[in-house]
Amino acid sequence: MIGLTLAATGLALMIRSDLLFIRNGTRRVPAQIVRHQIQRRGGTTLYSAVLLVPDERGGFIEVRDPLTTPFPTPVIGERLTVVHPTGYPGKARIPYPWFRAGVYGVLGYGFVVCLLGVTGLG
Repeated sequence: MIGLTLAATGLALMIRSDLLFIRNGTRRVPAQIVRHQIQRRGGTTLYSAVLLVPDERGGFIEVRDPLTTPFPTPVIGERLTVVHPTGYPGKARIPYPWFRAGVYGVLGYGFVVCLLGVTGLG
């Protein structure tokens, strides 16, 4: 039962973070890494890339990528293409399609297995 709850919560949070992308469509824009935001948790240092992204008015805004890593990547100064929901450049993120598909796959598999176990069908 706990596994089912965890898998369902994980899937709900992933879908919630992708809802604007699904509803509004996706824009691909060029961006540049300007720095890394450093977070320290329990003796571990984590890095989040801070992106300089063009906004809808012709200016630029800084956006922190939601993915944190144990190393500062991509490197500062690197130019890359990011995605954001149309009309929401503040929600820009570096696209990691295989990573996101993998997380959806693992959570979906866990949800189905736990659901089958709870209902007695598995």
